[in-house]
Amino acid sequence: MLSTTIRVSKKTKDLLTKVMIRLESELGRRLSYDDVIRILIERSKSRRPELLLMLKEMGVSEEVVRKAHRLLEGERGFEEKTFERRYGSRYKHSY
Repeated sequence: MLSTTIRVSKKTKDLLTKVMIRLESELGRRLSYDDVIRILIERSKSRRPELLLMLKEMGVSEEVVRKAHRLLEGERGFEEKTFERRYGSRYKHSY
């Protein structure tokens, strides 16, 4: 695995550490900062990731949470296609 170094402020590292502790508790395993960043990015892709977290906290099965995630992802994809049709190339370069 090719690795690289990125610089973050002490405050950002402290925030990542807090998130890491929460995620390790949630997932029941040790994580690296790379894992934490990847998880945050993946969760940010879904609409309203807090809803998925609420499902997990409520004890909903992992299978149902995955199905909910796929539904939200489908909705996100639909919205992206709608924006791209509506705004064309301006949309592609706006993010």
